[in-house]
Order: sequence, then C-alpha cells, then structure tokens
Amino acid sequence: MENPYLSIVIPAYNEASRQGKGIREHMKEIKAYFEGKNISYEVVVVNDGSKDDTSEVVKSFMADFSDFNFIDRKENKGKLFSVQEGLLKAKGKFRLFTDADGATPIETLDNFWGHLEAGEHVIIGSRDLQQSKIEKHQPKVKELLGNMGNLLIQFTLDLRGIEDTQCGFKVLSQEVVEKIIPQMKAIRWGGDFEILALAKKMGYKIIEVPVTWIDSGQSTVGIKGYIQTLKELFQVKWRMVTGQYQCRNNKQ
Repeated sequence: MENPYLSIVIPAYNEASRQGKGIREHMKEIKAYFEGKNISYEVVVVNDGSKDDTSEVVKSFMADFSDFNFIDRKENKGKLFSVQEGLLKAKGKFRLFTDADGATPIETLDNFWGHLEAGEHVIIGSRDLQQSKIEKHQPKVKELLGNMGNLLIQFTLDLRGIEDTQCGFKVLSQEVVEKIIPQMKAIRWGGDFEILALAKKMGYKIIEVPVTWIDSGQSTVGIKGYIQTLKELFQVKWRMVTGQYQCRNNKQ
C-alpha cells in the first residue's frame, strides 16, 4: 500500500472526561473535512497514559477511517513525547500534529495546502498573525504569560520573527521528521520550540500560517506546566550550546 500524503497525529490525555468539545468532535470534523477530497491520509492517535476511558473513545472511531493507527500507552510521559511517538509511527509525506480538542479546526489546513504542494518542510500555525482569527481567547493572564514566554523563546533560541512557537498545529515533512524528531528531549511542553530551533539550525525555512483558534477553556497547563516549559527552554539552549544535537545545515 502506498504511503499517505498526510498523516494527522493527535496526542490524547483524559479525553473521555473532557467537557465540551474534545476528541470525539475533532475526529468527526476530520472525517467530514476529507470526504470528497482526493487526498490520501492517515490518523495516528497516541493515548498518553490516560486515567479514564480515552482508549475506548478512540477505538470507537477506528472503523470510520481506512488508515488508522492507535498507540495505547499506559504510562503518562508527556504531550510532546506522544507527538514524537506519533510522528515517528506515521508514514505520510507530510505529518501534521494537532491538539485533541481541535482548538485549531482541521479546516485550517486550507491555508497549508499551497505550502505543502510547494514542497516546504516546516509549516506552522500561528495565532499571532494579523490574519489569524481568535474566536475565543484564553484568560488574559494566560495570554500575557504566553506572549512573554514567546518573546523569551525567540531570543533564547534565535527564533526571532516567529510570532507563535507554541501553537499546537504544525506540519513537518517526512525529511524533517526523520532528521529532527528522534533527537527530541523536551517531551513535556517544550518540544514545539525544540523542533523549531533544530529546524532553523539545520537551515530549513519556517513558514507561519494564520489559523482560526478557539480556546476550549480546559487546558491542563497550570503553573507547574509553565515552570516545566521554562526549564525545558534552558535545557534545549544548553544542548544547543554544548553541541548535543546533530545539526548539520542541510541547505548549505
């Protein structure tokens, strides 16, 4: 069987307990979006050691997709560990990872197809571009912390000019996945900026695309999450400075 054009990787944690929009609605929207499109795709869901019935919820959708993979891990290891696991399991020429709650609707891919067809390698969603549409904002405190954190990330990892490093809607080429994702060590929350820092170091162009975004109001990221992200930021910087990554520039 020929490999799919696009893989959709979804990390999931305690989705069966989520109130409001969650993975159930997101999966239905994915199926509806691709109906009638002449695009081969697969869905890869990674259960990050959920304590509820997430496994049963995910399994109930498996028959709805012709190409579906489910990694049902019993131990909680972190969102970006699950993203890493899913991206490496996936087979697509391009691989999208997206949040289980569908905060960025799958229809946002309409803004990505042209870049994929042009053969770009790193295309990331951004909530902070002028054309982006925020239908429901995070609480003011979280937005402020996020903006401050993004500035710190930009200057610490030489990612200046990238407006939103943390949006959970990113597409990577198979080449980028194979060269960068096995090196990931920031497996809780810092993997987003770790991927981008390595991509830039290797000479890949990073393209930001405007997205629609709807805050679910049920983020599991508390103060400990922000502290962990800060810790991972400086760990990534240390690994960069001490040459712990394989970062040969592919574009020279």
